[in-house]
Amino acid sequence: MSQSIKMSSTLTSPKHPIAVRLDHIASRPTTLRVNHHSLSWSGGDFTISEWKDPEGSSSEVTPMFTVTGKLASFSKRHQFLDQTGLPLFDINRKASGVTWFVRLPDEDSSREPIATIAPRWSYFKDKFDVYVSNAALNGEEVVIEARGQDIWKLRTNFYVNGSLVMTSKRTDKLMAYIPGKRPEWQVDIAKGMDLALAAVLSVYLAELMFHSCMPSSHNSVGDTQRSSTEQSNYERKDYIR
Repeated sequence: MSQSIKMSSTLTSPKHPIAVRLDHIASRPTTLRVNHHSLSWSGGDFTISEWKDPEGSSSEVTPMFTVTGKLASFSKRHQFLDQTGLPLFDINRKASGVTWFVRLPDEDSSREPIATIAPRWSYFKDKFDVYVSNAALNGEEVVIEARGQDIWKLRTNFYVNGSLVMTSKRTDKLMAYIPGKRPEWQVDIAKGMDLALAAVLSVYLAELMFHSCMPSSHNSVGDTQRSSTEQSNYERKDYIR
């Protein structure tokens, strides 16, 4: 990314659609409601629905995606299902690693994943990069930068080449810290973004809820060419409270 690029504050459609699969690309700006249903943070059960009425109950609509999994397992594998129960993809990490991989159902782990989530060092705020094999652009790699906006992890913005393409907001500041209460997130997504990919990133944010971002070694060619000055500027910005 060029040093001169500034991060925008207005939701903007990407120049080309960005997707891990082509069947859930948003045809208009869309808001999703992400609910965590497990009794503890070791559970990985979620539902993701379109948030048509912010005042209504998420139980009033059929979930667009459901997620099952065990966050406490060594690989923390999750399975994502569509509205009909058809498996879309799996997400997991290696038992001793911090990098997460998104793969098609039953895909050989030796093959390249359709997306890779690489956390970057940040003690208080969420910070990670997402390397997407863009199905809407013949598999060309696109990098999405996720940057937490506060130490409470209430809001995380997602950028592509400096443009804001998605934002995730936890709807209640204290709900995550009250026993028996499960948090929910409001996720605003630009036209042209993959709703299924947005669901993946939302579940990953839940995984980071009570953890610092430990750095992954995964990089693309563009990342290795980033200047040390630019990287320093990013670090200073990320720690502004």
